[in-house]
Amino acid sequence: MNDSQRSIKPSSKKLSIQASVEASTASFERLALGQNVSAHTDMTADNKWYRKLLALPAYYWVLIAQIIVILPHAAHLPLWLMGFAVVSITAQLPRIKVKFKKGRHLKRVYQGMQMLGFLLGLAGLWLTYNTAFGLDMGVAFLVLCLVSKLWELYKRRDAYVVLNLSLFVLAALFLMDQGIVTTLEVIVGVVIVLLAFIALNDDGNTRGDGRLRTLGMLGIGALPLLLVLFLFFPRLPPLWSVQLSGQQATTGVSDSMSPGDFANLGQSTELAFRVEFKDSRPAQQQLYWRGLVFSDFDGVTWRPSPQQRQWRPELQTPVWIENAFATVPDEAKVAPNSYQIILEPTQQNWLFGLDYPFAQQQDVSITSDFTLLKDQPVTQQLRYDVLQFAPMRIDPILNDESRRLNLALPKDGNPQARALAQQLFTQSDSDPVRYMAAIERWINQTDFRYTLSPPRLKNNRIDEFLFQTKAGFCEHYSSSFTFMLRAAGIPARVVAGYQGGELSRSGNVWEVRQMDAHAWTEVWLEGQGWVRVDPTAFVAPERVEQGMDALTQAQGAAMFGDGASAQISYQQYQMLQTLRRLSDQASYYWQKDVVGYDQDKQADSLLKWFNIRSIMQQITWLAISAITVMAILVFIIWQRRRKRWHPADLPLAQLSKRIGKSDKSLARTENEGQLAWLERLATAIDSKAAQAKIVQIQQDYRQLRYGRLSTLETRDSEYQKLLKQLKKNVRELL
Repeated sequence: MNDSQRSIKPSSKKLSIQASVEASTASFERLALGQNVSAHTDMTADNKWYRKLLALPAYYWVLIAQIIVILPHAAHLPLWLMGFAVVSITAQLPRIKVKFKKGRHLKRVYQGMQMLGFLLGLAGLWLTYNTAFGLDMGVAFLVLCLVSKLWELYKRRDAYVVLNLSLFVLAALFLMDQGIVTTLEVIVGVVIVLLAFIALNDDGNTRGDGRLRTLGMLGIGALPLLLVLFLFFPRLPPLWSVQLSGQQATTGVSDSMSPGDFANLGQSTELAFRVEFKDSRPAQQQLYWRGLVFSDFDGVTWRPSPQQRQWRPELQTPVWIENAFATVPDEAKVAPNSYQIILEPTQQNWLFGLDYPFAQQQDVSITSDFTLLKDQPVTQQLRYDVLQFAPMRIDPILNDESRRLNLALPKDGNPQARALAQQLFTQSDSDPVRYMAAIERWINQTDFRYTLSPPRLKNNRIDEFLFQTKAGFCEHYSSSFTFMLRAAGIPARVVAGYQGGELSRSGNVWEVRQMDAHAWTEVWLEGQGWVRVDPTAFVAPERVEQGMDALTQAQGAAMFGDGASAQISYQQYQMLQTLRRLSDQASYYWQKDVVGYDQDKQADSLLKWFNIRSIMQQITWLAISAITVMAILVFIIWQRRRKRWHPADLPLAQLSKRIGKSDKSLARTENEGQLAWLERLATAIDSKAAQAKIVQIQQDYRQLRYGRLSTLETRDSEYQKLLKQLKKNVRELL
């Protein structure tokens, strides 16, 4: 073999190895251009699914990240935008891209799709939201930009842009909701995006080894810094605020009532609001959470009257409070009971409170029907403080307008109920109190029953309920009772809200759920004013005294109708109720202690723990804590990455370092063994004593590393004895 053949052989071997590596490794660019469709996962690795997932190339991790990032937005994004996202992600699969003649026309086709999709998307956003501004419009536009960017995913630089934009899309979820579920979704999304970043910098790792370890180091290192920023970063008020479009539907008391409306709410265990009482909590049967007042009735549906006066508590004290206190002696006046309500989003602007509520807040007014109204719909969880005054006479003198409004009935319809009302009223000697007692006796003597699945009513709903079906929910009884009172010439109206509730699992918060939705009647009596009467208690007194949950548990599946479907509905109700209570409890503490960690709570906690009294002290503590945490993290990383020496090698390394300071040629080189270095060092030194000491060091080192002692644990007493001798000889040589 000649010299040229000898020189070609190693070169060709090197090229063949490089070619095999490139063939077995699907790089990001080759996958992105459709030139390779297979993942470079090492098939010799562990067959566990999560190891195969970790070993996927970076390109696939980028696509997985897009699915995890965009999916949580499905709840509030238009369906066409989600469809465009699905098409865009699917089109980035290498098996799809390879069909475009292995990338020769790929960029041209995808660029056209990108421009067309983006322009049509802008038009779709305008048609969907009818505005160029707004929070949900902005979030949808951000998602559209991310989806459009996927159509030019060819290089690693494009992947970095996509992943960074993905983090902004994840953060936009908090603009819609700050609940614990949303937080968990964002955490999962951030983890997947970080794994994609790690894979981009480790694309040649066909086994995925070390990726989880790198993720753990990043996450564990960020947690202390996150805690410091959460505790000490100043809670500055927002510079601006925006409102959602209000297109999200939510369960809650409606602005109208007709028989059958409340039955769906009665089967829902969804949380309506929580209450934190500062003083004693009223009895169960007194917990009537007032919402809307319905005075207008068209024969089918009850609605609020538009003829209501409104007061701004911070500008003017309502007349009913002034009149009530004017008629009460000073010694009989009782301070109002204070409590706080945490209302879940309703997309409506009325609030709830115990009879009779008073909220002294800037953006809350109160109507002449004692309804609390907020200036804007409740699109996020809302906290507000309410006062409950002691029982007092409300409107003891009824003006003509209010009397006319609360006596109005349609001219025609429900003739049987009208006739029964006149009959019972005459038999009661036209006494309103005796008349209401007569209605209660008539209901009790008739086969009325309380059910969440009442039969459907048609035209004359009052007559059909009172004389035919005789089965209904609270709105059936309150609607019919109010009709009967008005038919006898007694002013009455329907009040809708919630009744009852129950203590949370922790025992310190009162929880009111949608199943506690309720309707009752207010009747005006001469000399007493408006008086609450709950006709539901005529049939199901336990509903008022013990609450809806206790009534459902007592009656079981019968509450949900007859047959097997009722039994299934009851079992589903029990299971969902247990799960929802647990999730609501976790959500409550999350909202209260994390999301609700505002300026006041921060000031109280910092003042209590660190005696911080000014913003400068707060910033100083923030800087000191952050620097300390970062210094600790740097130290830990340095400790993990610094070179580790064998106990027998460390003294020799220190010896080489000291000698190298005076003569670099005598220091040990990286590729030089310890014994060979000691031999070279002995020949370079003229001192006989130093040479003898080096020989002794060689003997000790040989015993510790290669002799009998090398088989012992380094903590063994015999091993430690010789190691101390080695260190002593090194010190003496120095």
